[in-house]
Amino acid sequence: MASPEAAPTDAAGPEAPARPELASTAAVRRAPFSDNPRVGTRGRRTQQRILDAALKAFGEHGYHRASVDRIAKLAGSSRVSFYQYFASKEDVFRRLAVQVDRQVAALTEALNPLTPDEPGHDALHAWVTRYSEIHMRYEPLFHAYETDDALASIASQTGAHAVSSFSARVVSPTVPGRKVDVLVRLLLQSLNHTLGVVGLLRAASPDAYDKDRFDVVVTDVVHRTLFGRVDDVNVHPVGGPPPPALTMSHELLEWVQPDDSEASDEPANRALAALLTAGRQVFVKRGFHNTRVEDLVSAAGVSHGAFYRYFRSKDDLARILTARAMRAVGAAVTEIPPVSVLQQTDGTSPLRPWLRRYSAAQAKEAAMLRVWLDAALQDPALRAQSAPPLDWGRRRLARYLTPRGFGDPDIDAVYLVGLLGVFGVQPRSGGEIDAAAHIIERGLLGR
Repeated sequence: MASPEAAPTDAAGPEAPARPELASTAAVRRAPFSDNPRVGTRGRRTQQRILDAALKAFGEHGYHRASVDRIAKLAGSSRVSFYQYFASKEDVFRRLAVQVDRQVAALTEALNPLTPDEPGHDALHAWVTRYSEIHMRYEPLFHAYETDDALASIASQTGAHAVSSFSARVVSPTVPGRKVDVLVRLLLQSLNHTLGVVGLLRAASPDAYDKDRFDVVVTDVVHRTLFGRVDDVNVHPVGGPPPPALTMSHELLEWVQPDDSEASDEPANRALAALLTAGRQVFVKRGFHNTRVEDLVSAAGVSHGAFYRYFRSKDDLARILTARAMRAVGAAVTEIPPVSVLQQTDGTSPLRPWLRRYSAAQAKEAAMLRVWLDAALQDPALRAQSAPPLDWGRRRLARYLTPRGFGDPDIDAVYLVGLLGVFGVQPRSGGEIDAAAHIIERGLLGR
């Protein structure tokens, strides 16, 4: 889980010590630039200016495509100045991770007890509001955490600390104490992914996802999950009009429709089938940013001409493979047990068996979906193209939640998209399946 925390120079509140495996944020000059590496206020400002510029560069170009030259230019500095303070782009990323680490730790350490009453809800709302602000400020880092295993490892211990600190503040939850950590971990993983989803949706509909409305809804979902539905505490009315429907392009709609034509024995269709099969394997193995058209045609055993007969670029092929993965996942989502069944209190529920089936279906497609998430989150030009399929899922799940008869289903559905998205990226234990069922049953359906 990527964690949102500690602060840069503009952080509010006390600072918690950074994890020792992350580089120090002290402003020092690297050898051989100075016999005396310690610097004063001016040096600290220069270092922070470079960090701020790196964050902007990561947002503009993605972590993988941002260069030291671009960072230095945005900072108004030379490459020499950059290397006085940082060994590499990766070093800059780790320094920014320290800032996030400290802000999240400070935020969670300051969290008041989470109780089933209004003060507990208020404490949680304050935490969610600040957490989402940190996520927005450091959005490029969280995107990299989501899509790069090596970078995600930087955040793993921060996430573990956030889970334990958060869990320790939960008073009288509706699950046994030993299960609270598992539940909180999945709640926060889902929150991180949901914040990424709503960021992509905002890129396409900037005015549709008001932050205050979103923060209230997330607070209600988490509070209901922990303590059950309390109408005068964690149930709020619809906070605004439904977000506008985002339409997929005709081309993308064609590709998400079931179609077995590529399995034909016609030579052209054999070439297309080879590209689709090999493309998925290459993207999953190499990742979006490290895949070239040359790699794709070589693996498929076809010519460049055959590739460009069907696709304008590797982006097109990745988009189509992702659309087909979404189609498979979407089919699984349509099989979720109806609200009327899940709201029964006879002690039986088909939700857990469905979650197991969903996890299995998602696992087959998760690798390709992650490739596209990497592309979309790290490449602003592709973000708007990712929004319509996400909105399709959101609208479907909003219709699913509406019969429950309370709350704000349009925004609750965004959290459910985040939960289902993060749930399927790895095999889940029985305890994690129980936690996901608990979030849906208590947090989203109010049982």
